[in-house]
Amino acid sequence: MQAYLDAGQEPPFPKLSQYQHLLWQAFLEVGPAMVSGFGEVPLTWGEVYAYAQASPQLTEPWELQALVEMSHRYLEEKQKGKSAFCIMPLER
Repeated sequence: MQAYLDAGQEPPFPKLSQYQHLLWQAFLEVGPAMVSGFGEVPLTWGEVYAYAQASPQLTEPWELQALVEMSHRYLEEKQKGKSAFCIMPLER
C-alpha cells in the first residue's frame, strides 16, 4: 500500500456497489478492531450493536454479523501481512 501511495498511484481497490460501500463505511466508522491490554482484538458484538443503534443505515442482523466477521478477517490479514512473503489479498 505504501508503495502505491509513495508513487502517487491509486491502489487497486475492488469496485464496490453502493450497498457494499455502505457496509465498508460502517466498518471504517466503527473501527476495524479494538485495542485491549493484549493488543488489537476483533470488534465485539456489543460494540457493533452500539454502533448500529446510532446508525440508521444498519437495520438487518446479518449486517452486524458481517461487521464482526470483517473485523476478524482484518486482524487475520494484518497478522499475515507481517511476513515479507505475504501475498496481497487482492492478488490471491
